[in-house]
Amino acid sequence: MNFSFQKSIRSKIITMYRSLSLEQLNVIPTGFRNNLAWHLGHIAVTTDVLCYVRTGVNPEKEIPYLDQYKNGSVPEKWIAQQEIDYFLNKLLPAIEALEADYERGVFKEVQPYATMTFGVEMKDIETYFTCCVHHDILHFGHMQAMCKLV
Repeated sequence: MNFSFQKSIRSKIITMYRSLSLEQLNVIPTGFRNNLAWHLGHIAVTTDVLCYVRTGVNPEKEIPYLDQYKNGSVPEKWIAQQEIDYFLNKLLPAIEALEADYERGVFKEVQPYATMTFGVEMKDIETYFTCCVHHDILHFGHMQAMCKLV
């Protein structure tokens, strides 16, 4: 399994976010229901949810900030720099941890699951990983559009 594409997208996200102010990251542009800060947290928690919880590999995995960034959530408060830094510092190590767990065979057996976003039943970890890459790209597109408006 090759994780370089997802690492590349996440590196671009990190670069983008480091060029923006805290105020810009917290603005919810007209026509959107979330802000840039929320998108960052959302992609970080979603990968852990999909790859560890939904697969059944670690259904009790503790995922910090899950309730604030899970599917269907919206920002309910100003998102502090400390929280943004937490996610920026987590994006690449999370993929490296997935890669290491994959190489160790942690994901040999997974439970099937279909996301609401894509509707494709995932029956093996490679399909879960593909979904995660597509999810990151989907949100990266939203982030790029939002950057032009903040």
